[in-house]
Amino acid sequence: MIAFVVGIIIGYLTTIPVGPINLAVVMKALRNHTAQALLIGTGSALMDVLYCSAAVFGVGSLITNPTLDSIFRISTFVIFFVYGVKTTFGKLPEAHFQPNDEDQPGFKRYFILGMAMYFSNPSFLAYWITIGGIVHGYRIIEQTFLDNALFALGTGVGVTAWFFTLVELVERQKMKFEIARIRKITRFFGLILLIVSAFLGWDLFKEYMAHR
Repeated sequence: MIAFVVGIIIGYLTTIPVGPINLAVVMKALRNHTAQALLIGTGSALMDVLYCSAAVFGVGSLITNPTLDSIFRISTFVIFFVYGVKTTFGKLPEAHFQPNDEDQPGFKRYFILGMAMYFSNPSFLAYWITIGGIVHGYRIIEQTFLDNALFALGTGVGVTAWFFTLVELVERQKMKFEIARIRKITRFFGLILLIVSAFLGWDLFKEYMAHR
């Protein structure tokens, strides 16, 4: 059950940074197309579950090797640091919607759109492999079929919960809502990633000094 809760937390928090999917959801919600916004989000959440499942089950079989374990931990530090710098100081993505397609009907269309937008970014798989390395490398969840499955399912719940939160925020604020607010949250999230990477780096440094 802990794996499920951890999955929810990770899924929720890591979906906050601004990206094309978040912006697409915001744009739909601002135009009062709440159902379409949520369908885009849930389509993305399904892809998160699939990618996360592939990652944690694959990583779980490799992480028992001490050398690969160290590689995953070092890679985790590097990726978190680079992503933290990019998120905090880099240029954030813009929304890319075709105006003519904004209000076309068809609920299934928006669910598939969420999946397609997710699938178009190959870095998501690398991201979930990194997350799999973290949760297994640091023994946050057990390397069992049940824990892996619960963790992957939890990430989907967490991602979906964020999109419901995002739509609710837009619904409450309406015209007062600005994309700039999400951007500020994203910058803050980048700082958190940098702090986490600092702790990971310090842990690796202590381990290195202990084995000298």
